[in-house]
Amino acid sequence: MIAWIQSHPEGVLIAIALTAFVESFALIGVFVPGVVALFSLAAVASNLNIPAIWVLAAAALGATAGDLGSFFLGYRLRHRLYEHPWFKRHTDWLSHGIWFFKRWGWLSVVIGRFVGPIRPVVPLIAGSLSMPARVFVSVNVITVLFWAPAYMLPGYLAGEASFLLTTQSLAVRTLMLLLVSGLAILLALLAIYHHLHPEHPRMARWVPAFKRLPDRFPFAALLLVIVTAAGFIVTALTRPWALDFLLAGQVGAWRATAFDGAAIGLTLLGDPGVLVLTGMMITFWLSLSRQFRLSAVVLISAVAVLWSISLLKTAFGVDRPDWMATPLASEAFPSGHAAGAALFLGLLTGFANQRRPAMSRWPLYLSAGVGMLVIALSRVWLGVHWLSDVVAGVCLGLLAAALAQAAHRLTGQTRADLRNSLALWLLVLLAVAAYLIIAWPTASMTYRLN
Repeated sequence: MIAWIQSHPEGVLIAIALTAFVESFALIGVFVPGVVALFSLAAVASNLNIPAIWVLAAAALGATAGDLGSFFLGYRLRHRLYEHPWFKRHTDWLSHGIWFFKRWGWLSVVIGRFVGPIRPVVPLIAGSLSMPARVFVSVNVITVLFWAPAYMLPGYLAGEASFLLTTQSLAVRTLMLLLVSGLAILLALLAIYHHLHPEHPRMARWVPAFKRLPDRFPFAALLLVIVTAAGFIVTALTRPWALDFLLAGQVGAWRATAFDGAAIGLTLLGDPGVLVLTGMMITFWLSLSRQFRLSAVVLISAVAVLWSISLLKTAFGVDRPDWMATPLASEAFPSGHAAGAALFLGLLTGFANQRRPAMSRWPLYLSAGVGMLVIALSRVWLGVHWLSDVVAGVCLGLLAAALAQAAHRLTGQTRADLRNSLALWLLVLLAVAAYLIIAWPTASMTYRLN
């Protein structure tokens, strides 16, 4: 099969055109995972050295044919559209499309081309409602010329990146796999949170009991408690991992690159000094703003994590990798830097999101998750921790942050208020910048390889 595809690259272009046609055609595209298929086909075309212009042209032709076919089908059926057996089974989609078209007019043709669920609906509705053909064709053709690069180039570039990745060293490939895996896990957790939240319309319909939950019920926090507690227990019981030793073996190759300075800077962001300094500033500000309960929750959480880290390190007694010229004094498991960063970012985003609608909280959570990920992996990069150490540390920090948020929501009638705190965050940024400048020379010596 692979040999046939390599010898017949035109087949990939035909597949791209057909996929673009089917995912655009009257309601059929609703049930076709067109975005995934087009992304994959574009990546295959890139690996076969098919010029990008041909890939874009094939996608544009297929999409235009699908849209025009849908439009003229709707134009021909018009008021008889609901009488057709196929369309009678999907009246919800048609009703949604009619509302969308009447709401946006000709702009619905532009918007619909880029939004998957309504892409195969809008042209059909536009035709059935007698939109002038010359207007539809003009708008559609221009829109498709922008749609094709937006949807095809990411897959094409991903194919080129995958080819380049195969020529890289084992260290680079391992690091890329680690980053992608971490981001995939983060996105999966955010998707679970988003779709299982009681405020999600679908969950409210499926589980009516969610409507009776009190407004301050900490659903997300309790869900995170379960996930992180399970993650920590599994990590503690199954370590050491084979991946621990595989990644530790790449430290020398990683640290020979230009990214070593960035890794030191990232690991400094998780230093106890940074977290204690900024934590004290935030706690003091919360006290000044008379949020004493929240201030106490933050302080207790920080003390609990520091105490737990110390006890766990002593209990497990795990030796660190032996890359450092001057080995660090404390034990490895779990990572204090990873736990501290997870606690700090988890608390901030959790309390900042309390006053935001549940369905719009994910951007802050995603940003915090990426911050936790890069700080934790910087410890593996520098050769001072095993991967299982930082995974356990992140789980422990997030567990404490989730318990803190749950306790605050269940025991208090008011939500956290972090508004009107621009001056505080500017001072925090200045304090962090000053710490990085002061600590950098010492850190450069501390993290020297032997």
